[in-house]
Amino acid sequence: MGTVCIIGARNVPNFIGGIETVCAQLYPQLKGITPEYSYTLFTRVKPINKADQQYAGLTLKYIPTIDISGMETLLHTLFAIIYARLFVHPQIMHLHGIGPGFFAPLSRLFGFKTVVTHHAVDYERPKWGRLGRAFLIQGERNACRYAHRVICVSQALKNDLDKRFAKNSQRYVTIRNGGSLDFTQHLDERNILAEFSLTSAGYILAVGRLEQTKAFHELIAAYLQIEQPVKKLVICGVGIHAEQYVKDLTKNASENIIFAGFQSGERLKTLYANAALFMHPSHMEGFCLVVSEALSAGVPIALSDIPPHREFKLPEQCFFNIGDIAAMKDILQQDDFSAYQSPQAFEHQSLNTWLVSAEKHKALYQAL
Repeated sequence: MGTVCIIGARNVPNFIGGIETVCAQLYPQLKGITPEYSYTLFTRVKPINKADQQYAGLTLKYIPTIDISGMETLLHTLFAIIYARLFVHPQIMHLHGIGPGFFAPLSRLFGFKTVVTHHAVDYERPKWGRLGRAFLIQGERNACRYAHRVICVSQALKNDLDKRFAKNSQRYVTIRNGGSLDFTQHLDERNILAEFSLTSAGYILAVGRLEQTKAFHELIAAYLQIEQPVKKLVICGVGIHAEQYVKDLTKNASENIIFAGFQSGERLKTLYANAALFMHPSHMEGFCLVVSEALSAGVPIALSDIPPHREFKLPEQCFFNIGDIAAMKDILQQDDFSAYQSPQAFEHQSLNTWLVSAEKHKALYQAL
């Protein structure tokens, strides 16, 4: 019997963000195979009613923070750890992200077995100023030095930590994320396709947060070079603290370039399942959940050539160099995308379920 506290997600479920998606998928599975544990996830969204204080066996506890750009995560994590020490008394504190990882020393000082999941090297994102970048860099250092275990969501991340923080490499472990959407169930394809005037296999899909490192501006630049595009370009996602970038990006909206906003559940599954091609031009990722989702849908895929993307075991023709607009254009204007479909990669992804991830987390928790 034990208690696990979770910090790093703004809220679950159906809340935009990679960490939020991971928590919404992982912890219900983990609760199912560890009924002897109780799980409390600290959120930043005030519940409207009592139903919002529970999710799939998890207790959702709202901890107020101060909404200051760049400080929200820091303050929320600090307040949540103090609250946990005073009122919850968990055996395990699980911090998601290197921002919350900054407080790994405090978590250990309070006597918690401390786990940090390293989702991405967030300080490489251009949106951070000098102070925010310094905080995240120190958060990564603190996580590697003080956490009992550091979970890396990709082997590329673990390899990087092994090189830069070799002293504590025995604490690092790779646990990849599962595919976040179930495509075995029947989809109602009518509503969202009609809403955006789309037809099955009549569009190219991109999904992700609207920020500079995702490089959707490069994808659009490549698409605009096609003289007479046959297929539409659909981009799903919203921006967070990236107002100017989103404004500049969405100026390109047209009959052929569609910004579909935040989508989840059946609507997102339908968009994946009916895409002619999924394309992801990102410059940096930790794991890249949207690629796992596209693979689960079994659609053709083209990706930027970065180490985390290589772990999905796609064939060579599915990759293009970072920022190579000409290469993206060449892919986008093809009539037949079957060369970018890989049954082997689909099979590889299908073995990497959230239940598998939960089993690995269970073993890690029990070994602390």
